Amino acid sequence: MQEERAASIVNGQPTFGEIKIIDSTAEGLVANICDGYKRNDYKLTNNDIEIPEYLERDLQFEFEKLKQYGLISQYAYYISGVWEISILPSILSYFQDKENAMNQGQKTNSYTNIFNGDVSDIQIQQGTKNSTQTKNVNNGFDYDAVGKIIEQIRKYDGMLDSEFGESASELREKMEEISVLVQRQQNPCKIQALLGDIKNLAMGVGGSLIASGILSLL
Repeated sequence: MQEERAASIVNGQPTFGEIKIIDSTAEGLVANICDGYKRNDYKLTNNDIEIPEYLERDLQFEFEKLKQYGLISQYAYYISGVWEISILPSILSYFQDKENAMNQGQKTNSYTNIFNGDVSDIQIQQGTKNSTQTKNVNNGFDYDAVGKIIEQIRKYDGMLDSEFGESASELREKMEEISVLVQRQQNPCKIQALLGDIKNLAMGVGGSLIASGILSLL
């Protein structure tokens, strides 16, 4: 059943603090909902926002996941493509809540350092109690550069199906996820992971000039 299928995904997602981290496809839908929300009655219909094609293919299932994630209270979906959802306030603050929870989870109160060889570029605090030490290594993430990479890859869109076969849709989904994160200037670690996924997809297509072009961008 659809509910059981959704539950298998929802229940497998990690939790940070009090927030359940939703799957990447659901995050794409949440981003679209947040971008298109202009009302004050917590209702949305197909007339309010434009859903990407890759999400429309199984939209009812995606709504079921959002319901189980506790981000919408109910939904109605009709075979004609007409739909309506009742969102909860938590969906509008999801990305900020997630970022706060993950930042909180990165804080540590104690360290154990074991060095068996040469080390460099590290910091050590000693003789302190209940201290927090942070080293920033990613302060200037270049969202614009990533956005330009995605724009360049999209120029090949008309040839992706013939070059990547069944992986073409997965490639497009990952590009869409990156575009959403770049637009919001959020989660650089997730963006880097998605770029790595795209690179792996391109490396898996042997002898393809398009794949080689994508690899040169990455």
